[in-house]
Amino acid sequence: MTNRETLAHFNLSSEPFTREIKTERLKQLPGVKKALEQLHILFDTKGFGILTGQSGTGKTCVLRMAVDSLNPGMYKTYYICHTSVGIQEFYTHLCNIFGLEPAGRRATMFKSIHEHILNMHRTMSIHPILIIDEADKLGTEILQELRLISNFNYDSINAITILLCGQEPLIQKLGLSSLESLANSISVTVRIKSLNKEETFSYIEQRINDVSTGGTLFSKAAMNLIHDASNGIMRVINNMSRNSLVKAQLSNSPSVEKEHVQAVLSR
Repeated sequence: MTNRETLAHFNLSSEPFTREIKTERLKQLPGVKKALEQLHILFDTKGFGILTGQSGTGKTCVLRMAVDSLNPGMYKTYYICHTSVGIQEFYTHLCNIFGLEPAGRRATMFKSIHEHILNMHRTMSIHPILIIDEADKLGTEILQELRLISNFNYDSINAITILLCGQEPLIQKLGLSSLESLANSISVTVRIKSLNKEETFSYIEQRINDVSTGGTLFSKAAMNLIHDASNGIMRVINNMSRNSLVKAQLSNSPSVEKEHVQAVLSR
């Protein structure tokens, strides 16, 4: 059974549960809307922020939407996810993303990065935003260095915004006494939560409506079971919904019913 056959069976123009999501649709979900508003507060006020959530809840998608909405003439974003490294290698990664030569010892690279950020802020009038993904895996020493990197003119200038993204252990890590200075610098904390039942229903229906004009495809009983089994985690909802479509097509059903979802769960 091919994906094309499944799409043809349900008269779908394309795969509804891929990673490619129409952002305007997602923005209608209350949790996503709130998260975007909080991130924009961070970008406007500058400083340190945290974005956390369980794996699969849509952190990366929300982050992408927030970055895409920024004025490129005012902001420049830098993304790094090489976090399971030592401090020397981490500085090398930072130099690379800033377009700097990663030469010399840590102190040399620190000075080069610091001067580059300040030059962007003062001379180019562009505010850099450093996004560090999987920050819950960062070592304590690196987190302490990030606080130093953001300190300009006796901590009187917000020359860079640093957004730490990761799962919930990141919050716990910042509770360490050795990271008190960094924790006190956090101005915005954004927590991406799993979807509630109403949001799960809306999400599934939106994804189908984006690629079909045939109306409701998933029964309420099917969506209810998907929500309960997925705990409202978007990535799991996608996988379960996609597999349920296949089960429904194999049974020659015109819609996805509860028994099709149960067949996916019983594998």
